[in-house]
Amino acid sequence: MRILFTLLICLFASNVTAAPVKYTVDTQNTDVNFTYTFGGKDIIGAFNDYDINVAVDFQALQNSTVSVTLKTKTATGGFVFGTQAMRSKKILSAKAFPEITFQSKSVTGAGDTATINGDITVRGITKPLTLTAQLFRPRGSDVNERDNLFIKIIGTLDRFDFGADGYPKEVAPDLRINILAAIQKQ
Repeated sequence: MRILFTLLICLFASNVTAAPVKYTVDTQNTDVNFTYTFGGKDIIGAFNDYDINVAVDFQALQNSTVSVTLKTKTATGGFVFGTQAMRSKKILSAKAFPEITFQSKSVTGAGDTATINGDITVRGITKPLTLTAQLFRPRGSDVNERDNLFIKIIGTLDRFDFGADGYPKEVAPDLRINILAAIQKQ
């Protein structure tokens, strides 16, 4: 009986003191991409300088957080003219607005997918954005592996909502976000 009582106290204490696990991003194995439609064709662009912070509470997902900062001067549009247009005043206005930021406000989960609700700021305009995320272990890793993971984050935003309304006849308004980040426990 004393052993059972001690075990229950230890389990209760570990659940009470459990905290989100903070992760750093391995930039060598991370892709921060987006897809947009230009002239009826999907084009993949990317951000090459970014900061992603992830904290996951495996016991209480609602305590998890995600923040992303993208450096607009490193945005590439999939081809030279696309890149120039992307950074111009008509789209990102990279000189005036050097960063795009996202900060989660809530994280909820169902099955193997999490919903991340937060605020995104583009061109100085902040709007709510809902993203979907999944965590993956590296192939062949132990089923309990949590030190080295991958997080996939996807979502869609309408660039017109942020005043990035240049070239409306050539470029569709939706940008499909696709981040695949290798993350390591701090």
